[in-house]
Amino acid sequence: MQTWDRLAHAGTDHGLTVFGYRALDSLRMEKGYRYYGVDLTMQENPLEAGMERFIAWDKPDFLGRAELLARREAGPPATRLRTITIGEADARESDDGWLPVYGGEAVRVGGEVVGRLRSVAFGYTMRGMVGYAYLPREAAVGSEVEVEVLGRLLRARVHPDALVDPGGERMRA
Repeated sequence: MQTWDRLAHAGTDHGLTVFGYRALDSLRMEKGYRYYGVDLTMQENPLEAGMERFIAWDKPDFLGRAELLARREAGPPATRLRTITIGEADARESDDGWLPVYGGEAVRVGGEVVGRLRSVAFGYTMRGMVGYAYLPREAAVGSEVEVEVLGRLLRARVHPDALVDPGGERMRA
């Protein structure tokens, strides 16, 4: 503990602050990064997950290539993993924008449950709740959806995958 205390004290002059894993989770969601096993599973394909830019279409021999090509040529997938901000109007009622959303909550479009939140975190840069959910293709960027939180329906808005630094300029600076 003495080492930790000395490091923390020495770092205060340099802006060192303590943060935990939940902060990293928040940052990865604001950046549009997905977790395998939660956001990406064996039940979805890369087209549904919005990961098409990472597919080496010119590589002739990867496992599943023919199936993915057939799906791509069939048109846009019926569902797509989307980034949403949750309860912006409701969050303004609180001091910091945090809402009790933990993942697994029902997501509704037009009053009908269409999926569940895969991941959710408080976005420290955005100052609000950020979530991922597979939504019907009609729920494009700019669409409004609802998330059921503790018996209340909160408004949510669909956004581009990366909310913060979408071009990656800050990472390359």
